[in-house]
Amino acid sequence: MLYFPDGRELPISIDASGKGELVVDVTEPVYVALGYHYISRTLLLTPDTDIQISFENKKFGERVAITGTGSQVNIYLNNGRLKAAKIDDMALGEKAFFLKMDSILNVNLQELDHAGLSEEINEMEKIRLKYFTCATLPSYPYFHMRIAKDSTYEASLEYWSKLQELMVMDASLLRYDEFRSFLVEAVSRVARKQYPESKSLDAVVRYVESEVKEPGIAEFLINKNVYAYVERYGLDSADAYCAVFDRYVKSPLLVKNFETLCNRWRKLSVGALSPNFNCTDLSGKKVSLSDFKGKYVYIDIWATWCGPCQSELAEVQKTLWPKYKDNKDFCMLVIGREHTDDQLTKYNKRKGFTFPLYPDPKREVTGKFASQYIPRSYLIDKEGKVISATVGYKKEEMDKLMKEIDKALK
Repeated sequence: MLYFPDGRELPISIDASGKGELVVDVTEPVYVALGYHYISRTLLLTPDTDIQISFENKKFGERVAITGTGSQVNIYLNNGRLKAAKIDDMALGEKAFFLKMDSILNVNLQELDHAGLSEEINEMEKIRLKYFTCATLPSYPYFHMRIAKDSTYEASLEYWSKLQELMVMDASLLRYDEFRSFLVEAVSRVARKQYPESKSLDAVVRYVESEVKEPGIAEFLINKNVYAYVERYGLDSADAYCAVFDRYVKSPLLVKNFETLCNRWRKLSVGALSPNFNCTDLSGKKVSLSDFKGKYVYIDIWATWCGPCQSELAEVQKTLWPKYKDNKDFCMLVIGREHTDDQLTKYNKRKGFTFPLYPDPKREVTGKFASQYIPRSYLIDKEGKVISATVGYKKEEMDKLMKEIDKALK
């Protein structure tokens, strides 16, 4: 997949021989991301670019070979020698961390000088490298307290000044993915400082309304934040945010993408009919959601690498499963996202869960349930309609769910 700054996504079909081709209409230099199996690489396309990229199937993230017209800049972008400040660097004190970023930027600029690129691309790269190098700056206060174990730390005026200096409200900079990522994090950090009594998204909205005068930047920030909120939490209690989205976001593509997301959630809102699906447990028993019509069904979507998922499944094993496993009007479908039979079998040997586990290696089931965020759970009634939907894990949410189940079963 090829991802563009304006939100366009162009698929590249790979045939049986491992070859694929895509022709793109480009009128000026544009940075894009080439995505393959959850890994992406930065490319720069110009009207003259005609490049060939080759790699081993499982080594896209390690190395690629780039040839053809325009290969010089793209080899430079993907040679692995460009560096950014790392999370571990945030154990340093503020001044030492700032010096570290300056040092890394200087090294990156030297690498740029050695690349021998055109003057136009050189100027573009200087801007991109600034935000590439400083990517962790917005997160510094949070990670510094954790890594340095300094609970008394408070960001200085110099820190806030440096952050604000990089928060340039210039829509032309949205061509750089590094700037977009930086701006989202930086605005969130500054907004929460400026409006500490507000929830995170409310603070961002207030900041945009009061501080951002550039329409393109305002549209970008509102789209990014409201889309992320709805993607994670759905449409429940999102009416005010959707109204803000309508007020600021005018790009037909962004509006279309948001409406597509909302439509997916509308199909999963409380009272909606749950999508049907098929799955097979580790014993080889195949089931369909429709098989359980006339029963209440608890659906839990999780993954072995997800910390909150571990806590949720431990609570399911401890309380929910023992309480309801023998109730003929209730069943559970605990679905491991992206996991194979072997992976779940090995995992279950360590954990000793006594409820059935259902692998979903290709997201054929979990892809129907809207969000990439997990753990996610749904309670479906006897008619196949959604009674409740939750994201994340909190003990009080599990207690609330069990009360809903008790009420339903009565």
